[in-house]
Amino acid sequence: MRVIFFLLLLANVAVAGYAWYASRQANPDAGLVDQQLNADRIRITTARPMVPAVRPKAACLEWGSFGAGDVKPAQTALDALQLGNRVTAHDVQVLVGFWVYVPPLNGKAEVDRKVAELRKLGVQEYYAVDAPGPMHNAISLGIFKTEDAANKYLDSLQQKGVRSARVGSREHRVTQTAFLVRDPDVALTAKLAELRLQFPGSELKAAECTP
Repeated sequence: MRVIFFLLLLANVAVAGYAWYASRQANPDAGLVDQQLNADRIRITTARPMVPAVRPKAACLEWGSFGAGDVKPAQTALDALQLGNRVTAHDVQVLVGFWVYVPPLNGKAEVDRKVAELRKLGVQEYYAVDAPGPMHNAISLGIFKTEDAANKYLDSLQQKGVRSARVGSREHRVTQTAFLVRDPDVALTAKLAELRLQFPGSELKAAECTP
């Protein structure tokens, strides 16, 4: 009986020892938990939208402005450069301060005679002032932003034989034409600067490109 008792005791001890040993082994699922990221460190972010690249603004030069008598010659000069659709014409409001004119005449009949004389001398741009006031029955031959430009135009009229014209101050706004040239390089800019010298009173400057 004692032998059986000791065998049972040893068996119980062995079973208890195995149970204790098994409990000391790492749970195979625990390794998976250790390999996971810590939840408190996880941050959910949203993708930022792609920002389109900003295209550089095109460079433009504005040449002008021109009255009715100079628009066609200026356009012809630009056409010779063969710039195609890089050139566009647009209206501009100009504050002019000087004009070339024939002083007021005595009545409409005298105005008509002077107009006929101007035509014979090759003057194509003129305007008879019909509005009441001190300049009534005067004849405008051109308006200019600067006195220097007005004097140069007066010189050209005198070379044609116009003797009665003079330069005076007259500040008001008028609509004229300017030309916008896109993407000018150094060579083209130099050519436009040469053209500017051929048209007294015109200016060449940087300007915002129109769409």
